[in-house]
Amino acid sequence: MARRADDIDDRTPLAGARIDVAARIGWLLRTSRMAAGVRMREFGDLAGAGAHLSPATLSRVENAGRRSGTVIDAYERALGLPYGQLRAPIDVLSRTFSYAPEDVEPYTPEATLAGFSSSCVAVLDEPAGCDWLRFAEYHAHTPFGLPEAAVRPHIEHLVSEVGRSAGTGYQLRYEALAKLRCSAYGDIVADEIRAAVLAPGMQRAYDLLSAVTERPTPELVHWCGELLAHPSWQIARASCLGIQNMRSVGGLRTRDWLPLVAPFAAACIAAVDDSRRGPILSATLASCPPEFRREVRTAVGFDLPPPRKAATWTHSRRNRHFAHAARISAEIAGNTAGESVLTRLLFEVLYDFRATHVVTSGFLLVASPFSEAVREQLCIAALEGPDETTRHGAAYAFANLMVPFEVADPAPWLASSDPALRAAGLSICGFAGVPLPAATLTDLVAADDEVSRDALFAAGMAGQPELVTIASSHAEAAIRDAAQWWINAGGRVVG
Repeated sequence: MARRADDIDDRTPLAGARIDVAARIGWLLRTSRMAAGVRMREFGDLAGAGAHLSPATLSRVENAGRRSGTVIDAYERALGLPYGQLRAPIDVLSRTFSYAPEDVEPYTPEATLAGFSSSCVAVLDEPAGCDWLRFAEYHAHTPFGLPEAAVRPHIEHLVSEVGRSAGTGYQLRYEALAKLRCSAYGDIVADEIRAAVLAPGMQRAYDLLSAVTERPTPELVHWCGELLAHPSWQIARASCLGIQNMRSVGGLRTRDWLPLVAPFAAACIAAVDDSRRGPILSATLASCPPEFRREVRTAVGFDLPPPRKAATWTHSRRNRHFAHAARISAEIAGNTAGESVLTRLLFEVLYDFRATHVVTSGFLLVASPFSEAVREQLCIAALEGPDETTRHGAAYAFANLMVPFEVADPAPWLASSDPALRAAGLSICGFAGVPLPAATLTDLVAADDEVSRDALFAAGMAGQPELVTIASSHAEAAIRDAAQWWINAGGRVVG
């Protein structure tokens, strides 16, 4: 089928070192505008005073992917979208890839004492994601800011909420934490994240390691190296994601990476028969600098297990995995613009082994008008996909995308003999806040480490009362600590 004239595409090689960040920015803006039914000539009136965006300007913004926080804010107002829904994923995408276009007109809130005071009051009780983003923007981009002792409890609160939210609420909280990490408050954020990650029974480390590594330092390289040997495979995996993020964000010298060689090689040797740690270590090594890869491979002395990835990496319908992503995209997009980039993002979410590609593509998909349809198609792909690579890619996507669900039925997922699909069903229950039957929870917690962890995620997000019994009387200390962590942290955060 021929492409629509208004369809934007990212034609960079699927396995290439770079993606077309500008094309992805333009895609999100155009598909959001078209889904809202807003024509370019109507845009200025809907955006309100000060927008001054002509149809010609808007066309250039979308076609060229011109990055302007001020213009993106105007899109949110004109399209009636929540505060930050488009800016947050675009800023995360752009910060992750060091070659991304500069923000030519960064958005900043009005620098008034009244506005700053209001942003502080908004995070006192049960803040929404947009409240956190405003709070972070005032502290990062205006002359106003709370002193260390006053801001630290708020950052601790935000750190706790990031991994327990979903959808737009998750994206805004993550972006708020990352903004604070990249501001004068960065060291406080690092302190609070370190304390949270090392807390007994810690269950939600992935997003925190990603946020803190938005500003890479040699000290963080050293800490991630230490975490590779952590008894918890979840925390060891989170450190791998942090390493991949630092490599993509950039700013470190070659000599900054070399102290990581010894702990990384030791982790690879220790994980020789570990199906959880081995593949993520392999994927992480593939994303590291060439000199680092050579040093690690020499020290290890054997080939690491390959990560799960696509069969081939060509932009072709003859590539069965790219063709499957294209079929899903066509089902979702129908006759609307956006199918080409949608195909690329789905391919990366399903088949790419690079965490930075998977996560940023997920951010764009969740913020896009295709979010709900993507969620439903991923459910189908997980249960009925043409091969294990596809089914597992879809199953793992739920945790990476932090997709919101309103309802969930764990039965079809738990009936599967595939651990990846059972885990996906439990993740879905967690994001929906659906409690598991008490007997089911007891059985799952008694299963292997991975299943028990996912069962505790579902129970923790739903705030199930059975956690109290598990925390006080389960035979395994790790399970008791995990249940207690959920009791202390609280359940699912909505909004």
